[in-house]
Order: sequence, then C-alpha cells, then structure tokens
Amino acid sequence: MKKNTQKITAIILASGKGERLKNEIPKQFTKLAGYPVILHTLKSFQSSEYIDEIIIVTLQKYLEETKFLCMDNNISKTSKVLKGGSTRQKSSEIGIKACSEDTAYVLIHDAVRPFISLKIIKDLVTNVKIHKSVDTIIPTADTIVEINSKGFINSIPDRANLMRGQTPQAFEYNLIREAHSNARKKNIKAATDDCSLVLKLRKKIFTVPGDVQNIKITYPLDLELADKLFQLRSISSKKILSKKRINLLKNKVFIIIGGTSGLGLAIKKELQKHGCKIYALSRNTNPPINISNFRQVNKVLKEIYRNEGKIDYIINSAGDMLNKKIEETSVKDWDYIYDINIKGPFNISKAAIPILKKQKSGELIFISSSSYTRGRQGYAAYSSSKAALVNFCQALAEELIDDNIKVKILNPSRANTPLRNRVFGVENPKSLLNPKKVATRIYDIIFTDTTGSVFDIN
Repeated sequence: MKKNTQKITAIILASGKGERLKNEIPKQFTKLAGYPVILHTLKSFQSSEYIDEIIIVTLQKYLEETKFLCMDNNISKTSKVLKGGSTRQKSSEIGIKACSEDTAYVLIHDAVRPFISLKIIKDLVTNVKIHKSVDTIIPTADTIVEINSKGFINSIPDRANLMRGQTPQAFEYNLIREAHSNARKKNIKAATDDCSLVLKLRKKIFTVPGDVQNIKITYPLDLELADKLFQLRSISSKKILSKKRINLLKNKVFIIIGGTSGLGLAIKKELQKHGCKIYALSRNTNPPINISNFRQVNKVLKEIYRNEGKIDYIINSAGDMLNKKIEETSVKDWDYIYDINIKGPFNISKAAIPILKKQKSGELIFISSSSYTRGRQGYAAYSSSKAALVNFCQALAEELIDDNIKVKILNPSRANTPLRNRVFGVENPKSLLNPKKVATRIYDIIFTDTTGSVFDIN
C-alpha cells in the first residue's frame, strides 16, 4: 500500500497536433500495437500505486473520444479531460489549475511517451517530496554542438555534464503554480517544458535517471521503433510466466492452414506438445482447403466451428513464391501469386470474422516474409504481395479491435522450407532459419497483448 497521504496528480499533455508525424491523426491517438498511443501512457499511470488522480489536457476535437477511451478501458483515476491551449506551456497551466485543492504534488507527462515505467514514476514521487522539483534525464550519446545564427560552431560543450531531458517532471503543487504565474508576469509564452519555468524562480531541480526506451513519438520512424519496443517489452515481461501460460493452451482449438509442410507443419508439431486441438489443413487434407476459393474456406471453418463449438486461433502458413522478372511474368502467374498470398488471407478473414465475432474472441495469425520491406529483381509478385499482406493485416486489426479479435503477422527471414528449396534449389542450411526456431517463437506471438504487430524472426 502507498504510504503517501498527500494527493498526487498526473497531468497528461495530449494537445499536440503532430505535424512532424505527417499523419491525419494526431500522434497521441495514432495506433501503436493496436491501441492509441495515449492509452498505453494512461495505463502506466493508472496502474501506479503512487498516482491518485489523472487529468488529461487534449484537443477540442478529441475531448469526447478521450473520455470514452478512459471509460472503455477502465482508466478510473481520470477526473478531468480538458481542452488544451495553443502551446505546451498553456496546456500545462490548464492542467495545473484544474487540480483538486488537496493536490500536494503533480507529475507532468507527454502523452506521446508511452513507455514510461512504474519505476520512474516511483522515483519521481519519492524525490519530489524531498526536493520539490524533479526532472527525468538520460545521458546523451551524441556530441552537442552550439552554433551561431550563421550556422558556424560557437562551442562544443563537454557532454559529460550534458543530459537529455524526458518527462514526467514532478513538482510541489504550489511551486509549479508560482512558476507559471511568474511566467505570465514576465511574458514567457513558449516554454518547452515546466522545469525551465521553475529555473526562472532560481529554484533548484533534482534529477532522477530516465530510460532510453522512454522515447517521445515525434516522427514516423518513432512509431516503427515504438512498435518493436512494445513487442520486446511484452515478450520479456511474460517469459517468466511462459510455462504457466503454455498450460493455458490445453484444449485450445487451432486451425493451421498450410499445416502439412514447411513452417505450418513445424508450428503444428510444436503446439501438439501442449494438448492443443489442431486442424492442420491443406489442399491435400480431408477436408481439403484451397484458400483462393472463398466457398471452400467458409465451408471448412463453419464445419470445424460446429464440431468444436469454438475456434481460438487461425494460423495461415499457406503461400507461394515466383522467381520471374516482370516482363517474363504472365498475367496468369501474377494472378496466381495474388490469389494465394492476398486473396487467400482475405477469404480466411472474411469467413472467420462472423465466427470470431460471435464468440467475441480469437486470433488471426498470418505468416508473411522479410521480403515485404523491399522489392527485389525477379520477385516483384512475391514481395509486393507480402507487403500488401502486412498492410491488409494492420487494417484488419484496427477494424476488429473492439470485438476482442487480434490480428498478428509472423515475419520470418529466409527459412529452410520445401517452398524455398523448390525455388532456390539446394542451399547451405546454416544460412537459413530452421523451421523449429520459427515454431518456438509462436508462444511469444500468442502471449503478446498486441494487435496489428509484425513479429520479425531472424
């Protein structure tokens, strides 16, 4: 239990328009691992025993959406959702003035730092009671260069004493109110953080170590990095519980399409160890399934659902590859690759959605390829179809998130499978992924609470 008896409020600043992200949706509401960035941030403060109240300052357009987001996800500490100002400084002051009369300390945090740790929150709260003002900092790995207005270097400070500031920043409530009041009197209007305003009062500010993973999402690349960080954190946090969690797979119903060869067969063999009910399907099984034929896919999935009463996971490992230059590729060749690699996943999803919605749970896992990131000579049909598959899955994930249905993409690099052997001939096995390695990673994917994520396996 928290020993503190003085109220501690977290002010979450979510008023940025996110021009640098070049997205129609502000970065704080952009999806990360299937959920808005701000929700990941709020969950950390909700789960911290050191935070009593949350105040969110956001854009006018997103006031109601933010309120519903908090209600739907049990962010029960939220007391107010307020319209922000035209600058970060104004938004921060709006949040500060909205605090309850019994607030003793505030933590001010950027909504677009979703990886804030419970340890940092604890360290800030502990130290703000002693020092009244505390900043979160990390060392800088880069040399800092000071330049003049003409672009020439003035100086290169010793980076040993230079740090990068993060949020949250923590303050005694009366002190931060005084700092903002002083800023108004001195006509300071565009402070980029709250510590700079406290320094104007000539007050000391203590520091606590931050975390390099406590990144601020600003640019498009930051979202890609954040998605990978989220996967790594989720996987790492669950490894201790993996044996217990694996026991939960007993009696789960898995459909593995393409489950009689290659990666699908390896995944089947791995899951069989844990008492799962597995339907490994292909064109040659009974029942047969050709994923380019919607009626057949729909019929098979419905039949399995009638027999089992549920479908927990559908894994699609079916796919094909073509090694031809574009001028040598016939229309029939092109249509075939897209029928298998794109139309097939569409048919599977189309048939599965009514079933999974009815049971209000389930996962769709599609196997893509590292080729999706870049087209290569001779593989235009294959690599473009895999890129389309990733985009399809991410769109599908957003459409199904409210139905508690997750969509994930398993993305292995070159693997030693019959399909690859057919296309490339005999290769050194040591240069290729062993299908067993891919299969063992299926647990990380299943037990990671994300949707729309690409899991790279190298």
